[in-house]
Amino acid sequence: MHRLPVLSTAEAVEEAFYEAMQRADLEAMMMLWADDDEVMCVHPGHPRLIGLDAIRASWAAIFANGGIDLRTADVRAHTGAMLAVHNLVEQVTVTGRQGVQLVECVTTNVYVKYADGWRILLHHSGPASSEPVATASGAVLH
Repeated sequence: MHRLPVLSTAEAVEEAFYEAMQRADLEAMMMLWADDDEVMCVHPGHPRLIGLDAIRASWAAIFANGGIDLRTADVRAHTGAMLAVHNLVEQVTVTGRQGVQLVECVTTNVYVKYADGWRILLHHSGPASSEPVATASGAVLH
């Protein structure tokens, strides 16, 4: 039986999460998720997955093709005492019929702090727009 790692920051969980993706390490990946019936994962272009069993099955299918060649960029984080929200860009290198391409996904990861450290509650990733990034202009939109 694997022992859960103690991860003292949401950033440490995020680093371990992306390392597990790069290595296609399903067990390491799943140890990072919260032990909660309402954990959620949305892969680009796919329906929402709820619960550890559905999330495990999806990552197992993805990892059947090996590790994922990706980097993270433009990480924006908000961390409170018990909850952290990270929004970032995943830059994934894929090889297909059109050769090697860089695909960007906009991703939100939500982490919750438990007695034994931080864990993933939500991973939601979708294709990035080719439009320029909108930035705050000082106007309140809502």
